[in-house]
Amino acid sequence: MLQPDFFKAWTEPMSAANTAYPPVYPYNNSTATPGGHSFELDDTPTRERIRIQHRSKTFIEMHPNGDEVHKIYGNGYEIVINDKNVSISGNVNITVAGDAYINIQGDKIEQIDGNVEQHIKGNYTQVVEGITSMTSQGDTNIICGGVLGGGLKLQTGDYMHLSGDLSVDGEIVGGKITSTGRIDAATGISAGPLGFVTMTGGVSVGIPVAVPTQVNSAGPINSLTSISAPLGSFGISSSILGFDTINLLLHNTHFHIAPNGTTSTPIPTEISA
Repeated sequence: MLQPDFFKAWTEPMSAANTAYPPVYPYNNSTATPGGHSFELDDTPTRERIRIQHRSKTFIEMHPNGDEVHKIYGNGYEIVINDKNVSISGNVNITVAGDAYINIQGDKIEQIDGNVEQHIKGNYTQVVEGITSMTSQGDTNIICGGVLGGGLKLQTGDYMHLSGDLSVDGEIVGGKITSTGRIDAATGISAGPLGFVTMTGGVSVGIPVAVPTQVNSAGPINSLTSISAPLGSFGISSSILGFDTINLLLHNTHFHIAPNGTTSTPIPTEISA
């Protein structure tokens, strides 16, 4: 199994009394019971040790350099009625071959002066029944997916509030997008079949401020079908093929005062501009 870079392997140290270096008489004082228990006080030079061993092979051994090995051939239990304080000046390596369960019936407080790195090869699930708060004095990076891609899903029961700016390299898709200020588009805004609607009714293109109930554009307004304005006001208008209904009605209903009476000159029902 591939281990993360920060994993530190360790093994049980060999006893100072072994087949290559057995205890030397008369320095080793050993006591054994008929049931198989033993107690050794070994004064062999450079290999001094103390060993207490149970008949099940569970033992405690103190090595010449001061190391201690406590090996249990069975289950281990440690019960502390009051407080317990542990101070370790070096590193801590813990290997659990099975599962690990920790039940803290009070609070858990950790202070880490260095970095925290986790390598999780399976899934990661965290359930918080209260409030979750996370504060970062620097940047926060969340990367989802790998070669085959992946997604980030945020689901809230009410709302999501972002107090800073939002920068998106791809698309923003939503059932409804509402802006309490303004929307700036560098290359344009495309509206679907329901159109583009503002809260005050004004749309401004190329002009910083929108006027309620008006459509203002610093450049041309182009339509592939038609522009409907029953009460329109036009300055300079150009069209390849257009029908001016309002000016047509005004022309057909006006009268000229002449010496022989009023005259009116109807024109065709459509004016081609």
